[in-house]
Amino acid sequence: MDIIKLTFADGSTRGIKIAHDYQLQLFMDACEWARAYPPPAPEGMVDVDPPLPEPKTPSDRLIALLGQAVEIDGEHVRFIQTIASICRQAVETKGRNDA
Repeated sequence: MDIIKLTFADGSTRGIKIAHDYQLQLFMDACEWARAYPPPAPEGMVDVDPPLPEPKTPSDRLIALLGQAVEIDGEHVRFIQTIASICRQAVETKGRNDA
């Protein structure tokens, strides 16, 4: 388990630990969020399916943190960076929908 440093837009940082065997569960939970908050359809396309209701997962707080982070540092973080980009997209879409 490595320590991952998250840096946020205001310059604050936070260190988190994500167990290697939890990363796949986090990925699946982030994908649930992405399905509930899909990006807008391209111009000229029609949204055919209504978005799913917001999921309740054990990773919700971590998904919100990863979605708000602007930089992720640490060793072996490539998969976490991929998960964070999914989280970021879902958090941004959720923010637009709530506004």
